[in-house]
Amino acid sequence: MIWSLPLLLIASTVSALDCSSEQLSPYRLKDSFTQVTSKSIISDTPPSKTNTTWYLNLCNQQEQIIEDCPKNSQICGVQTVLLPGESPIKTQIVSFGNGLNYNVLDANKSDISIKLDDSSWGSNSVSAQLEFHCAENEDVEIEWDYSNFVLKYTTPAACLKDDKSAPPAPPKDGDKDGDDKKKKDDSWGWFTWLFIILVLLFGGYIIFGAWITASKSPADFQDAVHDFVETLGNLAKSLPGFLKEIGQKIFGSENRGGYSAV
Repeated sequence: MIWSLPLLLIASTVSALDCSSEQLSPYRLKDSFTQVTSKSIISDTPPSKTNTTWYLNLCNQQEQIIEDCPKNSQICGVQTVLLPGESPIKTQIVSFGNGLNYNVLDANKSDISIKLDDSSWGSNSVSAQLEFHCAENEDVEIEWDYSNFVLKYTTPAACLKDDKSAPPAPPKDGDKDGDDKKKKDDSWGWFTWLFIILVLLFGGYIIFGAWITASKSPADFQDAVHDFVETLGNLAKSLPGFLKEIGQKIFGSENRGGYSAV
């Protein structure tokens, strides 16, 4: 068996990203990063597949992320090799925790750039740079070349707390559908107004037609009233099915993807 002994390397020093510090407290980082998130990168390395999963505990919410990662890790990467018919083999563990100094290279209205001091990883040195960008939709990109870790995190958490023009923060209960629900509510409001306008136009048409008929003959007016009542009855019968069809189009289920929360 080729992978008889896994190469297990653990970075001995760690990073202290203090989200409540004077430089970072004006941002939403501490209030928004209430969960550990993960990002997996799977590479095809015949005859195996290599899965590298990075766990982001950026504001140090949890003392232990997962069993494989050292305690007090704020960033931890676990690389696993998958061979057909074999049990997964862990080949690398990279951890940044609560001891390494960091420098805020840039912090403005929409971007935060943080550089961590180099730390030892076996006989090598590794560094980490964290780049946050203020935006409504969240996205995580990770670059790792075995010596440099670069995190590019697009998130509302990188927005200033007092910036009224910034995108709204995601729901604190972990519901990532908040924006979708808002859009659905807007769609329902638009449909409601359209429905009201159509009903008013239809009612005006019936009333105008009845007035024209009544001006010609009272007998014709009675027929018009009978036709009006019959039309309203048919409309009432078809309305539930029509509303159900519209509701399915507006509130139908959607597929979503993205990074996961641990």
